[in-house]
Amino acid sequence: MRPPRRRTSPAVSAYCIALTLLTLLGGTACTQEKPSATGSAAGAPALTAPQAELLALTRFTNYRRGTAQVTADIPVQGHSARLAGRLDWRHSTGLAILQGNGGVLEHGRHLLRWDRTTVSVQRNWPGRLPPHPPRDGWTQRALTAKTSTIDTALLLLLNLAADRPDNAQLLLHSGARSLRHEEVGGVPVTVFAGPSTTTSQEPSPGVARTTAGRTRYWIDADGGLRRFSARLGAGTGWLVAKLSAAK
Repeated sequence: MRPPRRRTSPAVSAYCIALTLLTLLGGTACTQEKPSATGSAAGAPALTAPQAELLALTRFTNYRRGTAQVTADIPVQGHSARLAGRLDWRHSTGLAILQGNGGVLEHGRHLLRWDRTTVSVQRNWPGRLPPHPPRDGWTQRALTAKTSTIDTALLLLLNLAADRPDNAQLLLHSGARSLRHEEVGGVPVTVFAGPSTTTSQEPSPGVARTTAGRTRYWIDADGGLRRFSARLGAGTGWLVAKLSAAK
């Protein structure tokens, strides 16, 4: 009889869903690291019980709020693309304009609509972000986080919400760290390095094992996520996303 596989505890694996995406792209991300957006977790103190409770509530807080405005800089082969739009965490969808800045995207401006499995595109979008997705004109494809930095970023942004809190007690032993205190838009926040838990369990299809120190969370006193950053692939490029209440 084969021995049972070890399984990651649900609360920690919930964060690992996002973390494990970050190793999928190898060295494709190669923009320069932004020290102000990241910061090393080496030597940072472990979480206190109140900090673990705050971090445990963050994704649930996002889910309860339902929607958010997002502006994100995504590293794409030595260039930075700008994504600006809305996240609907209740329905796991996003609608945004992606503005290229050279490289494979050149300087194109495209409307994206996505969920956890597909991305729909309207290329050369001429106007502002519409209040609702247009009915027609879309080109749809599968979301391929395994090979696309942009798709990895899109999926990570949707994974910032969950329909239940994470387990604070398990987060205390997950490798998450408290880095520092600062302000985002005049609001005091605590900056956390996300969990660094690894597991011997075989990853789900399209998801690789995680490595430590690849995510950062800027969380206010109410558990609101004001900023999120993740190092994509094996390079030094960081996704940097700013979040605010949807208009």
